[in-house]
Order: sequence, then C-alpha cells, then structure tokens
Amino acid sequence: MFVKPIEFKAKVKSIINLVPSIFEYKFEVLDCDFEFKAGQFAMIIFDSLIDDTKNLSRAYSISSKPNSKEFELCVEIIEGGQAGTYFSALTEGQIVDFKGPFGMCYLKPENQNDLIMIATGTGIAPIKSIVDDLIAKGDKRKIEILFGVRYEENIFYQDLLDAYSKHENINARITLSKPSEDWNGLKGRVTSHLDEFNWENKDLYICGNGAMIREVRQLGLDQGLDKKQIHLEIFDS
Repeated sequence: MFVKPIEFKAKVKSIINLVPSIFEYKFEVLDCDFEFKAGQFAMIIFDSLIDDTKNLSRAYSISSKPNSKEFELCVEIIEGGQAGTYFSALTEGQIVDFKGPFGMCYLKPENQNDLIMIATGTGIAPIKSIVDDLIAKGDKRKIEILFGVRYEENIFYQDLLDAYSKHENINARITLSKPSEDWNGLKGRVTSHLDEFNWENKDLYICGNGAMIREVRQLGLDQGLDKKQIHLEIFDS
C-alpha cells in the first residue's frame, strides 16, 4: 500500500556519536503521525548555515522500525558540507522540518524469500530498519547480513549485529577492507565474500556507495536473480 509523503516537524530527542563522523539522531514527530515502511527514507529540509540558500534538502534512510511517533537516522557528517554543518549544529530539543516517506527499498507483503543484505557505511541504516521490523513481527526467514567498513575504528552497530546473530535465522558479519594485522574477522571488500552465499530463491538488498552497489547488483544478476529480486539505495556523497 502506497504511503503518501507528508511535510512534518520533528524534535531532536537524542544524539549519539557512534564512531568519529557517524551519529545516530532520534526524532520525536510533532502534531501528526508519520507512517513509513521499514527501509524507506525521509528528506530533511534545512537552511544553509554557510550562505543564504533556503530550503535545501537531503535524503536519509530511516534506521529504526516503523513507529508513527518517532524515528532514527544514522548520519555520516562530512566536514565542510552544508548538510554536515547543519547536523553538527543540531542540539537536543531543536525542531527540524522533514518530508517523507520516500523510496521503494522495502519488503513487499507477498515476498517471503530469504534475504541477502549487503551494506557499507551508513548504508546499514535501511537494513537495520528492515531487520528490526522483521524481528518485531516474529518473522523467521533466513537473513544473511554483510556489513563493510574500512578500519576497526569505523565499526559501529557491533553490538546490534552480534544480537542479530543470536537469532538462529540471522547471520550478521562485518568485513574490513583495510584491517590492521590484529584484526581476526573477515577481511576484504564486501564484494570479495559474495561467492560464499547461496543465491537460490533469495531477495538481495544493497545499500551504500554507488560503485559497490553496481558491482553487487551485477553479481546478483549473474547468479540468476531477477531484477525484481534486487532492491537498492545508493549513498553517494
């Protein structure tokens, strides 16, 4: 069922610094209900703090499961960027303008396939939303999650992924593209581990930078997936 985007205001409830440059913002929706599907995104509308530009907007995937009264965003703050400057200045209690939801990267009710979910960086946000929603609903389909970052110090949501893997139907792993010698986990880019999956009757969710998405999408097609079985969100700066 289509959810019509609306314009609404939300108050900053909390700000958590997950790792350097990555923050989790929790918002409380004001004066309305904000209905969205797990995996969708919202547009944040803001005025530039650098010049006099009005009504700039940026898209951010919602990282929490559906809740009409609150939601979370996982945001990478890029130094010097207009959006980064805006987010850096946000404080608890501040009111923010939004529009949404948008996006088609969500599970359709008729889809009962097992899932392969590939993310890099803040691309983990919509995957977190989808998986949290499935867990809350008691859905037991098999889910493979592969999350890629560069260095150990870039790892966030480690406890969350560990908690996911305690469910017998979920296997969540992290791989580092530039690990130290002390790293004992998976090594290499996410694309170096794709031959480890069983692709039969799977739906593929890919979220992250464009180059990675294009490579993983092509591999999914090469493995025999139909285009309708591949869902993606691109997080290019």
